[in-house]
Amino acid sequence: MAPEGNGRGETVLHADVDSLARATGTAEGRHVGILSDHSVQEWQRRIDNTPSPTADRHFVKLGGKLRSATASAGGVQTRPMGPNLDVTVVNNATAADLEHALDEAVPDAEECVLAVEDPSFLFAEDTDAGDRLEQFLDLADERCETLHARVPNEPRAVTTLARRFEFADDRCRQWIAEMGVTQLRDDDPTNFGYLRSNWREARRGLEAVDMVYPQSKQIHEAIPEPDTTPRTLGAALQAFVELGALGVWGDTVAANRYDTRGYDPEMVDEIGRAVEQFHDE
Repeated sequence: MAPEGNGRGETVLHADVDSLARATGTAEGRHVGILSDHSVQEWQRRIDNTPSPTADRHFVKLGGKLRSATASAGGVQTRPMGPNLDVTVVNNATAADLEHALDEAVPDAEECVLAVEDPSFLFAEDTDAGDRLEQFLDLADERCETLHARVPNEPRAVTTLARRFEFADDRCRQWIAEMGVTQLRDDDPTNFGYLRSNWREARRGLEAVDMVYPQSKQIHEAIPEPDTTPRTLGAALQAFVELGALGVWGDTVAANRYDTRGYDPEMVDEIGRAVEQFHDE
């Protein structure tokens, strides 16, 4: 689960495109698909193969050109491609062009579901991925009731997405836990060691504390006979935050109070299993 109180509509992560297509291709209202890897024809076939597929569709294709298209703004072009299907092409996935593309896809306030086939375009090396994702979430929330995305096979995207999305199923939760723990082990072996040693005690503390916005020392005080210190416990709790298993009170991961409404015990269990797998290697 994603931390509560983010003021946004539903945001859901999927482990693969089949799950993404099933969830969004059969939803009520307009299906808006942002495509990068798939062609328009390939995504059309995926939606057609879902049970009771929606007929109202608008695809946004990142890159490429449309013949006889009408330029709506900058590098954005739109044209009808068939009954109940329009396609908008975006040359470069800038914030301005994405906003124009979504305006084309959802011109009026209407029920729609947004499917992002691969959000890798939000993680360009020369931009702050967290800020760019927040901008995109704001754009989506203003136009669509639900945003679904497939997790890219890119470790640095995992923690950014996991903190802001719910998980579609246990398979997605497991995949994110494994990718995130692997990234933590490779990028920050010291904190990975704290997580490996203390994740069980951090779980005990979260289950024992009766505060909504506790600090790490208050979670530590709720543990009978702890083996950790507030600092080492805090390192494990911080890993939970980065991997999407715990919320924080505030807008940044560095906030010094945790939001236990965003505590996901199933995700913590998956993190623990992933950590133990490395321990057994």
